[in-house]
Amino acid sequence: MDDNESKLAWLLALAADNEPARIAETHGVVIGLLAGGPTQSDLELADQLAGLQVGDWTSDRIQQQLGPAIKTLRAELASPDMDFRPLLPTEDRPLSERTRCLATWVTGFLAGFGAGAPTLRNPDANEAMRLLEQIARAATDPDADDESQEEAFTELSEFVRIAALLLREEGLARSHE
Repeated sequence: MDDNESKLAWLLALAADNEPARIAETHGVVIGLLAGGPTQSDLELADQLAGLQVGDWTSDRIQQQLGPAIKTLRAELASPDMDFRPLLPTEDRPLSERTRCLATWVTGFLAGFGAGAPTLRNPDANEAMRLLEQIARAATDPDADDESQEEAFTELSEFVRIAALLLREEGLARSHE
């Protein structure tokens, strides 16, 4: 099983069900925890994740069974090539589903990031958080044309990706103070 298969298997196991929005939200929570506390140990991450998740996932079980997937997610966020991408449905899925999943991914990210009670000092990071809070309420407009909505979705998805990386950098800077 390669890293991406491991990551997806882990998210499917950790999510309460296989509904795409729930999987996106779970990925967002984990990325939020990693961005808010990029230097935390695997034990600290597992403890926080166990505290945020519903179900029988204990901190020990997360560490034992999900360690490789967490390592993959950490590497994606730290990649100098900016390899990180939010886990969202592919383009063959309806735009309304992808938009709902983006909004729930952002909601999960905000919950995970906020669990570390970060203090943001960078004005760009504060602005990114404000915009993410708005994106968490994103929805499609049945009266708008499909092409403009696709373009808007692409722009929002890219913004979310960059905002998550920016907030991780803010977390790194905070941990070095």
